[in-house]
Amino acid sequence: MPAKKDIPNTLITAAMKLAAEKSWHDVTMIDIAQASGLSVADCYDHCKSKADILRQLVKKIDREVLADLETEDFNEPGHDRLIAVMMARFDALADYRPALRSIISNRGDLGPADGARALKTHLGSMRWMLEAAGFHTSGIQGNLRIAGLTAIYARTVRQWLLDDTTDFSTTMAYLDRELSRAASWDGQVEKGLGKANRICGKFSSAYHRFSRKNTATDNATTASGTDSTEGRSASTAD
Repeated sequence: MPAKKDIPNTLITAAMKLAAEKSWHDVTMIDIAQASGLSVADCYDHCKSKADILRQLVKKIDREVLADLETEDFNEPGHDRLIAVMMARFDALADYRPALRSIISNRGDLGPADGARALKTHLGSMRWMLEAAGFHTSGIQGNLRIAGLTAIYARTVRQWLLDDTTDFSTTMAYLDRELSRAASWDGQVEKGLGKANRICGKFSSAYHRFSRKNTATDNATTASGTDSTEGRSASTAD
């Protein structure tokens, strides 16, 4: 039996082998346990479902891509870095192409709940890819970048599965075009958000000035009322 830390990878390898041989829909967790040489109980302890195995695969690929990053990679322009990171991802997935064809043709064999978890996993993965390429992923613009890259990745995967070039040059050209279009859109969003922030800043400044003016007026009115009351009290006393 493999070491416990290697069991997830063993299950991924077995699942991908089965998916390459037949429809992913027909692959069961019992099949995967038997193909991996593990007991059903050990399989259960590490992966509860096929969807869980697919999420483990995404994280495995994430780690492989991130582990290959070099400090000098961050000296390249952002667009080039992002292409390099995403193409490194396809290189890491190359051995799983036959399996991924079966999985994607069956839409992952995911139900609504697993589909939602799968989307969350891919959004998190794309966040890491953007960060690895030097892009900020916080705030409204960052979240839009993540959503946009997730959509581009989904489309590019389908292109990659059909790519018969040895170096995936067709996939890279497609990815380059998609990211260039997204960069133009991202620039417009950045300008729009900058304009919105400036407008909000002006409204905020105007509000604070109005608030300070009203506070000063209220204080003056209160002070005037206090003086009048004291004056009437003095007159009564006389």
